[in-house]
Amino acid sequence: MTIIPTPWVMALVFVVFLVLIYLLNRILYKPLLGFMDTRDASIKKDSEGIEGNTADIKALQKEANEILQAARAEAALIKNKAQENAKQTAEMKISQKKDELAQKYNVFVAGLQEEKARLKDSLESEIPLFKASLKAKLEKL
Repeated sequence: MTIIPTPWVMALVFVVFLVLIYLLNRILYKPLLGFMDTRDASIKKDSEGIEGNTADIKALQKEANEILQAARAEAALIKNKAQENAKQTAEMKISQKKDELAQKYNVFVAGLQEEKARLKDSLESEIPLFKASLKAKLEKL
């Protein structure tokens, strides 16, 4: 009779195998490597320092992220201020153009009134001449 393992049994055997390898690594391999390590003490210290520096690196990353967030917030404020300044500048230019146009309109109206007065004076000065020429023509008839 043959025993055919199910996939669950195979998976369980594989997991147990991985756990055993991990434990052997932690219990035997690393301590043996520590005894067999012929590196200089300063090099050992540096490699241990690298492992200890991960907390420092994470703290620096956190600080860098905070600085980045603050910079983004500052950039957003500067952008808003720039937009407000641009809006105010545009409104000021529009106001200046309105004033210029109002002045030009007033000058134009004043010119029209002067032309009207000149034409009126011209017509009034020509009316007696026109009356005189009409009288002369009527008398000839």
